[in-house]
Amino acid sequence: MTDTALLSDVVRLIREVMPELATREIDLDTSFEEIGMDSLNRVDLLAAAESEFDVTVPDDDVATFIQVRHLVDFVAGTRVG
Repeated sequence: MTDTALLSDVVRLIREVMPELATREIDLDTSFEEIGMDSLNRVDLLAAAESEFDVTVPDDDVATFIQVRHLVDFVAGTRVG
């Protein structure tokens, strides 16, 4: 899976968690705070990502996901290793 395809999948998950973002531009540098994600939305997003990509996000790492890039990089790194 290319980074572009992975980004597309992550953006799709974000929009599933927060349908009000359907028309919002979201890219790698978009911060979760900037698009109005609260902690519950982030937990929902990470749970969806874990299920979608068959990865496990360690509890200690959850707070390090500030931008879309951080989630994309985590999934890409986990899937390679």
